Amino acid sequence: MTRSYHFVQADVFTDQPFGGNQLAVFTDARGLAEVEMQTLAREMNYSESAFVLPPEIPAAARRVRIFTPAIELPMAGHPTVGTTFVLAHRGEIPLTGPSTDVILQLKIGPTPITIEADAEHGKPKFVWMTQRTPEFGDTRSDRAQVASALGINADDIRADLPMQVVSTGVPFLYVPIRSLEAIGRCRVNPAALQSLFEGAEPLMLYMFTTETTARSAGLHARMFAPHVADIPEDPATGGAAGPMGAYAARYQVLPRQPHMRFVIEQGLEMGRPSQIHLDVRTEGEAITGVRIGGQAVIVGEGDIFWSSH
Repeated sequence: MTRSYHFVQADVFTDQPFGGNQLAVFTDARGLAEVEMQTLAREMNYSESAFVLPPEIPAAARRVRIFTPAIELPMAGHPTVGTTFVLAHRGEIPLTGPSTDVILQLKIGPTPITIEADAEHGKPKFVWMTQRTPEFGDTRSDRAQVASALGINADDIRADLPMQVVSTGVPFLYVPIRSLEAIGRCRVNPAALQSLFEGAEPLMLYMFTTETTARSAGLHARMFAPHVADIPEDPATGGAAGPMGAYAARYQVLPRQPHMRFVIEQGLEMGRPSQIHLDVRTEGEAITGVRIGGQAVIVGEGDIFWSSH
């Protein structure tokens, strides 16, 4: 018996086709087992693929499972933004006005989403994802070892900011880089990156600098995860952008205000420029709200066939 599953291909965190981060959205994944979802994600070979299912909680519009080519993730930004955009564009999430609030059920639980609509055409134009309260974890002081794993020099890593683990659902190690030139020299080396963790659970690495290519951007970033999720480099990482916003607020990487709005540029080194919008709210020292958002472009769709023998 052959089963057919429809997918939509979108480029996320961009308003231009063939930029941003690629995503395959399987719009009705009912009937697929977990191992089959993982197989299809490996077949698509994007940073992530998303599988849409009926919700298991009353308030949610849909349930979404997210897979890299190697593992399932509890949450991720570009699949959440991109899947919402695709479903709204297809009319499967109805738009109720200029701004529509919905809940998506991710593996980490209910996730609030806001869809901004194009008033003229009644289609989605921008999607915001609210992320969990950030959790700040361990710091590292071994700049020389981290720099060596990234293929740069120890003094390319800023000493005035911590290398620290931060998470809003998925933990990343944040590495502050001195310049655009230095971050451009970072290289993917799976064995070297794996060696940083010496038997501990490996983390995805997120490098950032305050030097940017676009004047409109606040930060320039790269993300490596060949040793964790079979993602050598990611062109736009929404799951890392939220914690990055919290880190930027806590350590005043950018001027701290009660309501911070800025853009992270990513993917330029890969030829897939991306813009991730950040909305961070603070009260005193506390970070009270983190949202990430962006645009998306649908670039194709099709069917994939699963044969059972």
